[in-house]
Amino acid sequence: MGYEKLSKIFYKVGEIDYTQEINHRKNSYGSYLTPFTIKGFRKGQTTKETYSLFYVNIHELMTLNNRVLMNSSKISALISRLPKFVVEPYFRKLIINEAQSNNEIEGIRSTKRELQEVLNGLMKSESKHKRFIGLMKTYLFIDQIKPFTNVEDFRKLYDDLVSNEISPEDEPDGKFFRKGYVEVNDGSHTTHIGVISENKIIEMLNTLIKFLNDEQHPELYRFMAAHYYYEYIHPFYDGNGRTGRLLVCSYLSRYLDRYSAITFSYAINKNRSKYYKALEEIPSPLNKGELTFYLMDMLALLSSGQEGIIEDLDLNLSKFQRINDFFETNKWDGRREESSLLRIMTSFNVFVNEADFPVNMLMEISKQSRYKVNQMMSNLEEEGYVILISQRPKSYRISDEFLESILIV
Repeated sequence: MGYEKLSKIFYKVGEIDYTQEINHRKNSYGSYLTPFTIKGFRKGQTTKETYSLFYVNIHELMTLNNRVLMNSSKISALISRLPKFVVEPYFRKLIINEAQSNNEIEGIRSTKRELQEVLNGLMKSESKHKRFIGLMKTYLFIDQIKPFTNVEDFRKLYDDLVSNEISPEDEPDGKFFRKGYVEVNDGSHTTHIGVISENKIIEMLNTLIKFLNDEQHPELYRFMAAHYYYEYIHPFYDGNGRTGRLLVCSYLSRYLDRYSAITFSYAINKNRSKYYKALEEIPSPLNKGELTFYLMDMLALLSSGQEGIIEDLDLNLSKFQRINDFFETNKWDGRREESSLLRIMTSFNVFVNEADFPVNMLMEISKQSRYKVNQMMSNLEEEGYVILISQRPKSYRISDEFLESILIV
């Protein structure tokens, strides 16, 4: 018999065999016991039973763990092949995708254009946009978030990330966290009830911090188990989903790479039902606190996000090779500055989906004066490589015909 969920085994075998299987799993050589204890949850209510969370490092789980590690290596290798001028813009494109997905998961309305404006403001040290500034700032510096060492760090993440978007009635009313009742509802049913009392929240978050530093548990399993426990605790009235996903992303960015970390919410958003089902199955009384299948689901989601990046990079690097081949022809002899600027614009278009290029941006890219940029762009416009799309501010766009002539044979 293959390794199956305990809830399924319960209905397949008798109670004695079911109990034996539970004991076998908890005491097998591949079993890992965690310090996390949760209450069971059934039909919208917590039960009297408590369960210590555990997982078994079965073959399928190890395979997924190795796949994530291999994907991270592939991503790093592909990023090293990117032209240097698109590395950070490409990362910022992923940030916008991730932030938009995070908002969609929480039912928060935002547009990619709005998020781009906030990100641009951050890059210029302008903070006139208050909405989503914490979210974008956290993603931008995801690999600089330090490991959590005390419960105040959770509150700091909350303050930095979502506090500006929380309604007054949902703000924390305890010293650091909430002190009242909170539940999660899917619109028709209660799916989770958060831990009662701030003292209990603090106690359990301290347990979570110790677990994150416990090297007896493999890193990826540790981070994903901690993510579940944070969501189980539910330390705030609102913002737990966003802070919980950023918590795991900050650890992933240090262990893997920032690109793998930044795509986690994007992957979840593409398969939200799988994510929520994985969370909700853990406290089921028949599951007895097993995390194995939850870990498999989380690593599968993470891997799918990585594979999306790998596919995107592979395709765009192939396009970039065609771009380079075009600009290596002798037709550009004696036009080094124009070809360099057009090559950069074309590469931006491919890797970052950058459509509009204001003259100020082109001056920054080329390190040339406004007069020189205007002169070069006028020549490129006459030859059909670019089109003028705006006079004030003066902006250009790569022509579709030119792009197709390079990329479509």
